[in-house]
Amino acid sequence: MRILLSALACEPGKGSELEVGFRAMLAAALKHEVWVLTNADSVRPVAAAIAGSEAASRIHLEGIEFGLDENAFSRLTSASFHWYYDRWQRRAAARALELDRQVDFDVVHHVTLACYWTRAAAAIVDKPLVWGPVGGGVETPWRLLPELGLRGLGEDLGRLAIRRPMGRIGPARRPQQKAGVTFAQNTATAGRLNGGGEVVVLSNATVIDLDPVRPSTPRTKDIYLVGRLVPWKAPILAVRAMRYVREPDCVLRICGDGPERRRLERAARRWGVQDRVSFDGWFTRDALLERIASAGALIHPALHEEAGLCVAEALAMGTPVVCLNRGGPPAILTEWPDTRSIAVEPADASSTARAMAAAVDDFLADPPEVRQSPLRPRRSFEEELLQAYDRAVGAV
Repeated sequence: MRILLSALACEPGKGSELEVGFRAMLAAALKHEVWVLTNADSVRPVAAAIAGSEAASRIHLEGIEFGLDENAFSRLTSASFHWYYDRWQRRAAARALELDRQVDFDVVHHVTLACYWTRAAAAIVDKPLVWGPVGGGVETPWRLLPELGLRGLGEDLGRLAIRRPMGRIGPARRPQQKAGVTFAQNTATAGRLNGGGEVVVLSNATVIDLDPVRPSTPRTKDIYLVGRLVPWKAPILAVRAMRYVREPDCVLRICGDGPERRRLERAARRWGVQDRVSFDGWFTRDALLERIASAGALIHPALHEEAGLCVAEALAMGTPVVCLNRGGPPAILTEWPDTRSIAVEPADASSTARAMAAAVDDFLADPPEVRQSPLRPRRSFEEELLQAYDRAVGAV
């Protein structure tokens, strides 16, 4: 088949959505010829990554300008990002129509970034549509709203005010109604979809490839928090949990940076845990995976996470995970049932932090051995994707 893949985020070695787009491209190219609409800045690194591979001859990269360099991109607010994102999607839609006239695609697939309330460029092409994995439907537990702080609370309320109406009356109606197969990141997002096609709950976190990781150190008593330090990721909840962790040698290592850092530093001093919280900044993905593979646990307190690749990476390497029973992470836990994990029911901040701390202590008291090879998820992202293309074509 000839596949058109819309993947604004598509680049290897950078984790998150970028890795998802790259892995989806490779999966499609296992059996099919693929044209990829992506950010123009990603074309060179993607071409370098696939150079000399057996799939390279079946992959055609179509770069579309996003309109910002990396420094300007990092300073975008959520609202300004989505303005540029929508503009990119409209440009991609025009190019998709041109390519379809030349190529005559069998299937189109909008893979990244895919939200139930945003435009999907590939949906404009009059061909069978696969959509997702789609996110955007998880909302903050109301009892944990104070953990967001004033700034985060304002952002969260604005998010709710925009997403729900846009999912019903905006350009996202087209992919919802047209998609023959939709992959939803979690059950919360699946419940937001208003279409007649098949809906499959499948986290994009199952795309991870950890074969090169070979940890060389024994398991530590450090717990890791990974990601941008922004209110909705709730790093403040992890710092709060350190007040109740009994293991004296446990250190919370925060890998990432962002606007919440000063608030976290003040909270650590106020709660008397500043000596047990280390701000380690960003690591390369390889260096971070080495650390996670031998960590005592990964703590992931995000309030409305759609997926969470770091959760999947920890589970694949046998490192215990503590998360909230909300959104994407619990769905990921089911893909690696052989790794110890706990999804804590959200309550008020103190009760939730205490429950997360108790889980950390249990893991540290009986640590698993460090794995030398990764565990596979129950389901293969590649196989699910390829089967969806067949079903989408067969449904027409």
